[in-house]
Amino acid sequence: MQYLDTGSITRGAIEGYQIIAPQSEKLPSRARRKISSGDIIYSSVRPIQEHYGLILNPDENVLVSTGFTVVRNTEQLVCPELLYLFLTQDSVTKKLQQIAEQSVSTYPSIKADDLAALELPLPSAIEAAWLQPFLENIFAIMDSNRQMCMQLAKLRDALLPKLISGEIDVSRIDLTQLNGHLSVLLLAFRIRAPAFSEASFGTAHRESRCAESRRYRHLRTR
Repeated sequence: MQYLDTGSITRGAIEGYQIIAPQSEKLPSRARRKISSGDIIYSSVRPIQEHYGLILNPDENVLVSTGFTVVRNTEQLVCPELLYLFLTQDSVTKKLQQIAEQSVSTYPSIKADDLAALELPLPSAIEAAWLQPFLENIFAIMDSNRQMCMQLAKLRDALLPKLISGEIDVSRIDLTQLNGHLSVLLLAFRIRAPAFSEASFGTAHRESRCAESRRYRHLRTR
């Protein structure tokens, strides 16, 4: 069983799962929430700390803390990636933090209803048809890179002691050739990727034709 606590994810980057053997270990009392691909998990305590993330293709044996609110998309015109970008804007984070500071709980916290009450301008069908595959591709690449970084970190931890001890000798390796592919990849990304930023995201939706007439409030939270 893999368990994710609120402190183990920040701005979408997962530091690691706690591995638990149910046969011999007791599950943490807060390990109760199951998640599906496309779910957004958002910590209910101190939104300003940005303990949130978009979960893509999780293993079947993953549980997350009840300290998370799980947001699940129910609107076809809004893909999970677009919803995640909206929920993680600085302006939304500050608004949620203000709500949290007015709570009567021990720590500044928000409720699932606070997230469900947020309004997101709906894109038109044409905008959605362009945005969804683009965002899905970008987030899939980001997720793949994170997975690769985790694997490389494990490899580094395994090899570093051997390099320090001299068990592995790299004195004859030409290190200048190892990163030669990075400039090519960077150039390709600059050519293919359209300009996109948090500011342009907000501007595009404020100017959307549907922003004045329709509001998205079909979040399912728990």
